[in-house]
Amino acid sequence: MADSVRMTSESNPHRSHSLEAWVIAWSTATDNPALYSGGDDSAFCFHRLKNDWQLENVFDAPFQDDLHGEFVRDSKIHGAGVTSIVPLWIDEDNHEYVLTGSYDEHVRIVQIKPGARRPQVLVEKRLGGGVWQLRQLEVSKSSTIAKNGKLSFMILASCMHAGCRVFRIYRMADGDWTIEILGKFEDHESMNYASDARLEASGQSLKDMTFVSTSFYDKRLCVWKLEDT
Repeated sequence: MADSVRMTSESNPHRSHSLEAWVIAWSTATDNPALYSGGDDSAFCFHRLKNDWQLENVFDAPFQDDLHGEFVRDSKIHGAGVTSIVPLWIDEDNHEYVLTGSYDEHVRIVQIKPGARRPQVLVEKRLGGGVWQLRQLEVSKSSTIAKNGKLSFMILASCMHAGCRVFRIYRMADGDWTIEILGKFEDHESMNYASDARLEASGQSLKDMTFVSTSFYDKRLCVWKLEDT
């Protein structure tokens, strides 16, 4: 990737969102990578780029140029603004699985198939509060490695009025997805917008992880741990 990016003006820019764009995220794909975005208009969008794209050329070329592949915009999946996007995994058929968070208080696993006209929701879970930020946690080196066809991902969510949630996503051997809430922190008296966590040097579980979270109007920073998970 280039060390710097030069932004250029364009007389007819492409606009993915009609209201504020809250989040963008790169696909984990190496072939035909995608750029995902979410906005206050409830839209979840992705731009698929061609294999021969170059970062510096993307900003210089008009959207209709051959550098850009398919564009998909979906505003039916989410009931409110899309505020967080975390690409998780790509299977052997080049289907990408993306975690999204929304003002509608839900997280969702969305499947993106090349050439599909719209994403497919595989599972969703209500966390409460409005899901502003999602952060994937590396609890151990094997946390996202397939075992007997299974996958798991640990996620920390900043849920505004509802505080923090820690949850695990499972992909079972039969392809089904589930979401299990493991713990929560609700000592904030204002909107929790940002959270993070650090695993101790010799740690192997959530009990060995220290969490930090912040809230807005009360200007509070909290450091905490989860027990009995």
